[in-house]
Amino acid sequence: MAAAQGWISLARFENLYKDQKPYYEYWFGEAIQKEMSTALNGTFQPVLAMLLFQRGWKAATEVRLKISGVAQPVPDLIADGRRIQFPYPTEPFDLCVEILSPGDDGKKTFEKCAHYLDWHIKGAWIIDPEKRKAWMMTLENPAPTEVDPLGSLTAGEGETAISLPLTELFETVDKIVAPSN
Repeated sequence: MAAAQGWISLARFENLYKDQKPYYEYWFGEAIQKEMSTALNGTFQPVLAMLLFQRGWKAATEVRLKISGVAQPVPDLIADGRRIQFPYPTEPFDLCVEILSPGDDGKKTFEKCAHYLDWHIKGAWIIDPEKRKAWMMTLENPAPTEVDPLGSLTAGEGETAISLPLTELFETVDKIVAPSN
């Protein structure tokens, strides 16, 4: 992630960077540019959103969060079992997902997800599409927990609880990105 020079206010950040792509995120006075996604990363976002929709969840990609006064990240995907607040989430919801790009620092991504939990977002998934790995973090278990390759990503509770097998996620992506024979 590339950082812009020096400390800037949130108001100045919004004037300078709010619509630039690849997106910039505001973190504690710094404008930090997100890594450029690959085609694989770009495929994961809509596939994951579709799989969440199929389970009755609402999902959106690349939405700026306005929950904190000191940070405005843009998770790769946000989701909730009931609703997504418009135009920007300003209150906690069920799930943030980060899909690692080749240039992403895994440790920084886990730290980013820890901030989501600090803001009372109930859970975070971190997915590495290249290595075909995934981790979960929740309010109850904030340490990154690697998901077994035959296991499932889980989120929500009660009536809105969902489970998404990693095999289903990767097989669905493979159908889209695998070369035709």
